[in-house]
Amino acid sequence: MPSVLRGTLVLTAAVAAAVMFYFGATLPPPPMALDGPSPPLQAAGAYHIHTSRSDGTGSVDEIAAAAARAGLRFVIVTDHGDGTRAPDAPAYRHGVLCVDAVEISTDSGHVVALGLTGPAPYPLAGRARDVIDDIHRLGGVAVVAHPDSPKEENRWRGQNVPFDGIEWLNADSEWRDDSPGRLAGVAVRSLIRPAGAIASLFDRPARTFQRWDAAAAVRPVFGLAAVDVHARIGWGDQGDTPGRTVLERPSYLAMFRTLAQVAMLERPLSGDATADSRAVLTALTSGRSFSIVRALAEPAALEFHATRQDGTTNPGERLPPADDATRFRARLPNAPGARLVLMHNGQPVAAGHGAIEHSTMAPGVYRVEAMFPGAAVPWLVSNPIVLGDTARMVPPPGGDDDLAGALEVPLDPAQWTLEREPTSDARFAMVDEALQFDYRLAAGAPRGQYAALVNAVRREASVNGVQFTARASAPMRLSVQVRLPGGRDGQRWRHSVFVDTTPRPIAVRLADFEPADVATSRRPNAAPLHSLLFVVDTVNTKPGTAGTLWISEVRLGLSALAGR
Repeated sequence: MPSVLRGTLVLTAAVAAAVMFYFGATLPPPPMALDGPSPPLQAAGAYHIHTSRSDGTGSVDEIAAAAARAGLRFVIVTDHGDGTRAPDAPAYRHGVLCVDAVEISTDSGHVVALGLTGPAPYPLAGRARDVIDDIHRLGGVAVVAHPDSPKEENRWRGQNVPFDGIEWLNADSEWRDDSPGRLAGVAVRSLIRPAGAIASLFDRPARTFQRWDAAAAVRPVFGLAAVDVHARIGWGDQGDTPGRTVLERPSYLAMFRTLAQVAMLERPLSGDATADSRAVLTALTSGRSFSIVRALAEPAALEFHATRQDGTTNPGERLPPADDATRFRARLPNAPGARLVLMHNGQPVAAGHGAIEHSTMAPGVYRVEAMFPGAAVPWLVSNPIVLGDTARMVPPPGGDDDLAGALEVPLDPAQWTLEREPTSDARFAMVDEALQFDYRLAAGAPRGQYAALVNAVRREASVNGVQFTARASAPMRLSVQVRLPGGRDGQRWRHSVFVDTTPRPIAVRLADFEPADVATSRRPNAAPLHSLLFVVDTVNTKPGTAGTLWISEVRLGLSALAGR
């Protein structure tokens, strides 16, 4: 054999050996096997899963089969949608409880709606506050998804929006800020140890913990760990619409073996899918659950509570102020080697291995995190116990009391006109002292169909809000819009309101309107108006929809500055 060829083979073998040694040395360890089974009232499951109905690759049945192989008790499917599809009834498949939910896109980011009692009567979209209000109206709870994703359009941008839950960890977000080189190494290691390789990308999400703690200080907010699994690497995706699937990885099974949410139940699962779904969702949404990174260690068991003379408080609950100290106790029965940390408003106040106790009278948000050496992300995270009289809901936008003045807007049909997209229809008339507005949006794909009732009020005085009474032939969202002077057609601002078959007075402040055309942080707290519009469009109305609105008692609130 020629010496050059021999040298090349030796060099190739040496490089291959070095590569194999490197990947062997950096291969994440298998999950630590902890002593004892999971407690009977703790059920591990996977939350935030996408199927082939949206941008995933597996059917619900295939996903349930993977969850059964991974030893999970439940899965919560969260396909992208607008809430108008009726949720599938809870069902057991392959011994796994399957619960259907939906991930909704809003102007401020994505929200997962859990526990909807039926389909929405119109598409849920637009302002996050409006979407969450609709979710609550439909009997559900709202979870902010991937709030600090490196992908800007996925990041949560809602300010003072009263969500119910938050994803403190989202697996689909954790890889997005890593270098291609690191991701390539993880991909190779995942061929041998998939769950450990995926978990090696996880970091402690300090910014999301800050969001959670801040929100929990003012209202009950539960936390969840989201697998956010699609089982696909795609090409040409457009937002939530999938393009071509290049590779069905990481698999559902690998993700289910990486991360789980453990529900702490009041009684064992019964096999009745409806009752068990209710029990699991109640546990998760009330904060009676904790998250574990299964790729690090399992099974997990957590005991965490606060005690004082008047009783015991568990995660997800709040304690009013008292004159005596509160004693926090936390214990990991089968993981004495894990470092357990009690966090107070995001800062550690007590730590120990396997168990901790801490007495305090300091109000705030308390939760526990458990760590294993070498891991950047907590292995276990509890929901909080809140001490002190801090619970209060974020106030909604102001109502009638915020609008001064009573400037009537004439309902004379001569004072009103129609605007519409050319293929949509609309007409109006006075009926029983109200404007009856009939509309039909053109069918087909959304392409800007709309119909609007318009009054050219042209008020030079500073207007600070709009009041009116409205009802509709079916529940809907109506876009109240104003044009302010400026540009060729004025600057347009909008605010969405819920209307149903019951006549009700509605008051909206200009300060709560958002820009309709050009993004800006400015708000028209008080301004002269060019025109007032009541608009039906495809933000919250399906193309092809026809309906009727009745609007009366339209008034403009005048700013105190208007009289100066």
